[in-house]
Amino acid sequence: MKFEGEHLLPGQLGHFFAILAFVASLVATISYYNAVKVKEPLVRDSWKKLARWSFVIQSASVIAVFSCLFFILNNHYFEYKYAWRNTSRDLPTQYLFSSLWSDQEGSFLLWSIWNSVLGIILIRTSKNLEAPVMTVFSLAQVIFASMLLGIFILGYKVGSNPFMLLRQAPENQAAPIFQQADYMQHIHDGNGLNVTLQNYWMVIHPPILFLGFASMIIPFAFAFAGLWTRDYTGWVKPVLPWTLFAVALLGTGIMMGAAWAYESLNFGGYWGWDPVENASLVPWLTMVAGLHTLLAYKHTGHALKSTVFFFFISYVLILYSSFLTKSGVLGDTSVHSFTDMGMTAQLLFTIFVFTVPSIFLLIARRKEIPGNNKEESTYSREFWLFVGSLILLIAAIQITFTTSIPVWNQLLAFTGLKGLFKMDDIAPPSDVMFHYNKIQIWIAIVLGVLTAVVQFLKYKDTPKGFFTRKIWLPTALAVLFTALIAWKGPITYDNYGAGFLTAIYIMLFTSIYAIVGNFTYIFSGLKGKLKNAGASVAHIGFGMVLLGALISSSKMEVISIDRMKMLNDGFFRKESKQNPRENIMLPKDVQVQMGDYHVTYVGDSTAQGDPKTYYVMHYERKDKTTGEVKERFTLYPDAFVNRKENALSSNPASKHYLTRDIFTYVSAAPNKAEAATADTTAYTAHEVKVGDSIFFSKGFMVLKGLEPAPKNKNYIAEPNDLAVGAKLEVHTQTDDHFNLQPIYFIRDSSYQYSVEDTLAPLNLNVRFTKIMPAENKIELKVKEAAGFSDYVVMKALVFPYINVLWLGVIITIVGTGMSIVQRTRRTEKNAKAGTKKTPVNI
Repeated sequence: MKFEGEHLLPGQLGHFFAILAFVASLVATISYYNAVKVKEPLVRDSWKKLARWSFVIQSASVIAVFSCLFFILNNHYFEYKYAWRNTSRDLPTQYLFSSLWSDQEGSFLLWSIWNSVLGIILIRTSKNLEAPVMTVFSLAQVIFASMLLGIFILGYKVGSNPFMLLRQAPENQAAPIFQQADYMQHIHDGNGLNVTLQNYWMVIHPPILFLGFASMIIPFAFAFAGLWTRDYTGWVKPVLPWTLFAVALLGTGIMMGAAWAYESLNFGGYWGWDPVENASLVPWLTMVAGLHTLLAYKHTGHALKSTVFFFFISYVLILYSSFLTKSGVLGDTSVHSFTDMGMTAQLLFTIFVFTVPSIFLLIARRKEIPGNNKEESTYSREFWLFVGSLILLIAAIQITFTTSIPVWNQLLAFTGLKGLFKMDDIAPPSDVMFHYNKIQIWIAIVLGVLTAVVQFLKYKDTPKGFFTRKIWLPTALAVLFTALIAWKGPITYDNYGAGFLTAIYIMLFTSIYAIVGNFTYIFSGLKGKLKNAGASVAHIGFGMVLLGALISSSKMEVISIDRMKMLNDGFFRKESKQNPRENIMLPKDVQVQMGDYHVTYVGDSTAQGDPKTYYVMHYERKDKTTGEVKERFTLYPDAFVNRKENALSSNPASKHYLTRDIFTYVSAAPNKAEAATADTTAYTAHEVKVGDSIFFSKGFMVLKGLEPAPKNKNYIAEPNDLAVGAKLEVHTQTDDHFNLQPIYFIRDSSYQYSVEDTLAPLNLNVRFTKIMPAENKIELKVKEAAGFSDYVVMKALVFPYINVLWLGVIITIVGTGMSIVQRTRRTEKNAKAGTKKTPVNI
């Protein structure tokens, strides 16, 4: 059957280039391998030339695959499953890139592109290590290219083809619509991009993160090349700038993800110890450990084996994080992992391919790896660098173990141990944040102290008097600043008892110590030479990250406290993990106090072509004494509302100050059309005189008197009106006080009217319906409505000094960049000096 309206050429070209990339990378791998093994110079050069051209061809093919896929998405060719599943016609143009790497195939493609770029650079810069290093790189490209094939080899499907047509998908082949030649007439739009990915951070965060992932293979490849060729020391100098680059890029990508979580997801902050966050953090920790053991080796000859181990395990953990994210194993524990697409075996095979040879080489040649047999002094810098690296490893182990709980459960079931020993599934921690924080806070304390003092130590040995003279000033300053902060802005976070609060104060000291210690070292140890201060600047940034995370988390304040208990414990679904007491109901046009602010929900709006609903929140901050308004601003938290599934996906809005952020998001909203027709509650009549009370479910109201000149926003007086208002004072069970004034008036001497007054926070409606002069009473009709037709439920938090964290991230990146420049220049200078001393005839 010839199908009408399909655009087959871009998909055919894309699949062709995907196959070409696989074949070319396979040729490059074999050629580079032979270039390492062959001894004859001419034959070796021939293999190397073939390998280079093959790698260039695969790089061009990968870019061509990317271009074809983007062309399909940009033109909304919904006959392709990838385009239909991840885009729609109303998707803003800037999010087309987000849709490209939103699925597994696109993320592998992005990773492969960065590998290609880095590989081309290494071909030009790695010199005599090119062949063994590029063998590893090319092998990685073979695996990534295989992820995009979507073909059957020996009955097993290898990869997933991003150019598969919608009618070719196994789940669609039997559908009647795809039995028609003109089925495209019935497909007018795509499924659309996942709502959480429609954020500008998702345009820039994944490319940086995957560049970090790709760069992590470089230290692995250099270390592997050194062991493979038995050149155990020649790879150390060129790998140092690349290690710094990998640490900087992956760290930047992780923190961009934290910024995305802060601005896009209702995590309640920038870090929630989500399994996908953890999976990226762990290899960064081990690579930082490897960086510091590498520095120790360069200066003393110690810790080369440890460096190789850290470099190997870091890339293996990158591959493991990819497995966790893309296999679907985290589907029940993470909010942003992929679903299983049938590539679990390939992902496990990838881990196997890189883990087994590297660990085997490390074990087999451990005795050949040079090392300094002299015992390190405890007053030496290299000793404490090694200790710090072990602390980072402990942090990585704890995070990895808990994150991998779903893997352990599946492994126990697969091996039959669960049934043999009648074991239940290992349960994830009920309080995830505290589970990690109670361990990681002590690790952060140790790292903060080491960051502050280790640089004052000298390599090999340090005179005790020298260390004491240098360290006393930053120690005293850190104690002073900690005491000032504890005095002026005490931390009272006692949710987990006095012990955890004590740990918070100790960490407060160590984070300040890290900042002050490194700042002091720049002037006392480096004599103010900023060009050599990259490491110290990065450490200052690290201390600021610790300080910002500590203060913003421990002093974070929820201001949306439901004091009137309008939300019962069953209001939120259990999986939402929302605390009803920390969410407040805001009826439309009713001002509600939250902390120092009075907040009014004034309505919502939508724009054509924009699937979001924007909720308009007016904030006012009043003087506590005079009641004068000191500040006004409006926030626009938005949400994707799915009425079919009764689901709401929120995007926060924040008010940024220098010293704090007010973080606001909508946690629930009603279906206003249904709510407006659902209230059938009747009014109850009460005859009362001044001083009488009327009780209702949440409190009582007292008639304080009658007002001859009443005011009510719903009443517009005319000249001949006879009007009177009932002054009511409302008291609640939570000691809140409100005022109501329903109005009764006579117009044109004969027509009687009643103007209702409402108290939306209590669902209370009151009408003044009759005056009875003989009894000196009036009649009031009261109704407690079943619900509101227009309201939102909102959560608002104040994060104090969150900018310390973000500034710390920037300073850390800048400092690492300074170190990269410094190390690169030093390497080039040494290379030029070596060339002058030993000229080579060409």
